[in-house]
Amino acid sequence: MDLNVGYGRSGIQFFHQTTENKTTFSGASTDVVAHEVGHGLLDSINPDLFSTPFSEPDAFHEGFADCIALLTGLSDLETRRQLLAVSPNLDVANFVESTTEDLADGRRRANGPQDPASEPRHALNTFQFQLPGTLPLSGPPAVLTREPHSFGRIMSGYFYDLVRNLFTAQANRNEAALLTAVQTAARLLIPAARTARPIARYFREIGRLMILEDQSQNGGTHRDAIRNAFDGHGIALGSAALLAPVASLAGAAPKLAPEARAAIVSPTTRRDLLRHLGAPEGTHLAVNRHEIAGEPVAVVVHRREVPLDDVSERLAGVVVPAPEPVLLGASGTRAAILGGLPDPALTTDEVFNFVQTLLEHDRIALDHTSRTETGRMPTHAVRSRGGKKVLTRLRFLCHCHDRVHL
Repeated sequence: MDLNVGYGRSGIQFFHQTTENKTTFSGASTDVVAHEVGHGLLDSINPDLFSTPFSEPDAFHEGFADCIALLTGLSDLETRRQLLAVSPNLDVANFVESTTEDLADGRRRANGPQDPASEPRHALNTFQFQLPGTLPLSGPPAVLTREPHSFGRIMSGYFYDLVRNLFTAQANRNEAALLTAVQTAARLLIPAARTARPIARYFREIGRLMILEDQSQNGGTHRDAIRNAFDGHGIALGSAALLAPVASLAGAAPKLAPEARAAIVSPTTRRDLLRHLGAPEGTHLAVNRHEIAGEPVAVVVHRREVPLDDVSERLAGVVVPAPEPVLLGASGTRAAILGGLPDPALTTDEVFNFVQTLLEHDRIALDHTSRTETGRMPTHAVRSRGGKKVLTRLRFLCHCHDRVHL
């Protein structure tokens, strides 16, 4: 019995609960099912996000899942016709941009209107980006907080606005034009989501990659539509900076042969990169080859272990392996860092903010049980790995048991 639904790598779990003589079945809602499948789809194309301990990638996972629900609805001919009948320019609240109505109704009956999940989430919104650490830990539905479902409305907001921008730019605003806009937006979002690095400022990373994808796919036709969608939510892009060399490294440029799936980075370059990262010589670096809008680059990931002792006494001795990805390319014949270098202090701050949010919303199982200290289903647990206590993600939950602040 629960007003919830969850995605984990072992499957999707649906629940039900009766409140005020009405039973809510989470699996009976198409957009809830599509949302959870969306988590699985994103996990399949960018599995690093599953365990990334930063607020923006976590919120992106939730926002992306809402976008899959949106795309599922808009893929239906009759739904598009009915939508345009009530919102010809997609600029008024409607039944497509609103998700999880049935679960929200159940939460409102159970917990009242101040429950953060007591209203549907809306992709048509005007929320403005703020650094997660400056947002409230929790709040009622109308307040943007750092809780991932709430913060994820930034992501679904800029995607919905992109669809709207692409649609209204067309001469004939009919259901066929809407389908074209939806498909175009999806073809920009999905490659960006596949190649985006697990960094703290993830929303901007996605936008920059969508600009580059549009240049590769469409010759930059939709650049303004993308920029305006992100600008509308307070996110400035500057996509050209993503692949610009910012610092040279010792050693030759990475080998990025078109036929090779992997990148080859010389030992000399690895050592120099570790020096730049402030990591001990010999620290493991994962190296992969990515193509960003057709441009091959090496993605080198250092994992910084962040101790959680200063977050809470309950997490004394627990660490989080936080990714610090770096793009490597060439400047002349030398290896070069592209875009920028991770800041260790920023990594630590982002992890602390993320874990504080988990604690606020009672999402961590601190022992080997399958529940939190208050008996709730967790998204994370402390697990032993290699002789260390590590905070580990178990699942995503559609409607977590947020503490309600009245």
